[in-house]
Amino acid sequence: MPADKKIEQLIAHNAKSITISKKDYDALKEETKNLIKLNDIILNFEEEK
Repeated sequence: MPADKKIEQLIAHNAKSITISKKDYDALKEETKNLIKLNDIILNFEEEK
């Protein structure tokens, strides 16, 4: 399942925070990023190893 779809499902289930890598966040569609902002989702970025 694409990352966009997974995040949209988390938002639909009232997730308050999401942990994601910076690389994955940059690859998201603009619509998904707007959903994150509109729903005041807290993003926790994973550190690359």
